[in-house]
Amino acid sequence: MSMLEYLQFRNPNQSEDQILSKMKEQGLDSEKLLAEHQQQIACEQNLATVLKKLDIGFRITKSYILLRRMVDASKCVEWADLVIPIGGDGTFLLASKLITDNQKPVLGINPNTSKKSIFTIPPKYTVDIDVIFDKLRTGNYKLLMRSRIRTVMNGTGLYRRPFHIHEKSRTYGERRAEALNPSTQRKIADALQPRQRILPWLALNEVFMGEFLAARPISLIVQVNNQKYHVRSSGICVCTGSGSHGWFKSMNYQSAETVRNIFEIATGKKLSPEETDELLRKYHESLSYPVEDLQMTLKIREMYLATRCVKNKCCPDKVKCFTLTVISRGFDAALVIDGSISIPFNDGTLASFEIKPEYALKNIVLT
Repeated sequence: MSMLEYLQFRNPNQSEDQILSKMKEQGLDSEKLLAEHQQQIACEQNLATVLKKLDIGFRITKSYILLRRMVDASKCVEWADLVIPIGGDGTFLLASKLITDNQKPVLGINPNTSKKSIFTIPPKYTVDIDVIFDKLRTGNYKLLMRSRIRTVMNGTGLYRRPFHIHEKSRTYGERRAEALNPSTQRKIADALQPRQRILPWLALNEVFMGEFLAARPISLIVQVNNQKYHVRSSGICVCTGSGSHGWFKSMNYQSAETVRNIFEIATGKKLSPEETDELLRKYHESLSYPVEDLQMTLKIREMYLATRCVKNKCCPDKVKCFTLTVISRGFDAALVIDGSISIPFNDGTLASFEIKPEYALKNIVLT
């Protein structure tokens, strides 16, 4: 699904030219938008041509980043023996939500060969799709079992319709008012629902918990490695080995100036630019770990220093673990899976996280 297709879906009464013109007025590169759309369509058509030639049955579905469309996509995934998301890492992550076991393989193709992706096969295969199936037929590929996080929640209102963070209507008046001040009818409906929910979506990269209003910090109770901490921060992130190569690494990013200053304070010596770059490279590389690892990493984002140590018990801002439990003290908070699907995570709600081999995603890798 290209961005242009998404915009066409959200603006059904506007022509393609009108949408492109509007994008240009907003300072966006409309020519680039159109070129990426054409690349997307060409890749889809090339793949369809190859599959027809090989007499392989296939279905094409587009979820448009809306949860109600994901129901149709789920039916196609259940039918398929192989899932091929066409797009970048975001499309791959969205497709992974539709695969609920470790048996169905997935192979990502990025139609934009100029962009680097973590999850998709090398760009050379985009222009020669026949080779992909030659390699699959001869067994010339590798399987990567990417670990995923299962989330179990306890609380009220867990069965309300979740939403995708790209659905901007979440911030509009009526829906926001309903979320913050639910009606009596909504409260009764919530009370009749089970208080525990095993979320059907497995997190391939990370689960993030925080307030919707970025300026508001969130208070959380974190239970990890047999220790309990009260934490106040701008949110916490629980990531997998796959996620350690993405947002998690950005959260832990350190600038060259910071490294030089700390080193000089600690040793009284100054680092040269080359030494600083080498030290930074080693540090940032150390943040990543294997995608098959069964451990999660908890990262506290912008922790309030006053809450770091209470009665000599310090809360680490980054720690690896096999299981994790978080209790919310939030006001208008959410639990967000892979930067897409969002579930309310307000005061009193408990979430537990775990990785098991049966939750893994079977990713086909070509070199």
